[in-house]
Amino acid sequence: MIPQGMTEQQVIQIINNIANRLAGKFKFGYHDIEDMKQQARLFAWEGLENYDGVRPLENFLWTHVRNRLYNFKRNNFGRPDKPCDSCPFFDKTFLNAKGYGCKAYDDHEECDLYAGWLNRNTAKRNIMNTAQLDLEIKGADTMADLIDQKHIFNIIDQAMPVRHRQDWLRFVNNVKLPKVRREAMMELILEILKENNIDEETW
Repeated sequence: MIPQGMTEQQVIQIINNIANRLAGKFKFGYHDIEDMKQQARLFAWEGLENYDGVRPLENFLWTHVRNRLYNFKRNNFGRPDKPCDSCPFFDKTFLNAKGYGCKAYDDHEECDLYAGWLNRNTAKRNIMNTAQLDLEIKGADTMADLIDQKHIFNIIDQAMPVRHRQDWLRFVNNVKLPKVRREAMMELILEILKENNIDEETW
């Protein structure tokens, strides 16, 4: 795996340099810089298997790792390539009634392909982003109350299972949620409070 004529230490140094330079450009959601450095190192070691020795190792690994990180971010956060880009009804030089380049629909969301792409990306971003709590929490009479309630909110937010994050975000932002799912969310919140030894009356 170590290229001929190089030491393991030299390869590690090249990999670390690449990871340090690329990590900040690809951090997203709850994947911080350290997470992305680790991911970059993993991709670099995997890429060594395909190194042919023609280009300098650093150039080869830079391209390999950058492409892998781009795909990793795209697959786990959102796909930037809108279906419009390859649609025969899309023309950059054409503007419809709403200023879009679509010759078939005035509104993007009327198109099933675009609406599906938007829903998938929105769901991915909702899963990857933590919920934000409005500072004006009802029932918080003092700053101590506010801090306490925010602390409890953060515990629930961090413990919320991924499969329930979309409903959780809708719940905390007062977005319409079907009654059954709203009740299920309340039960899940109470369960998390119980697991963390927090009295539900405090919440």
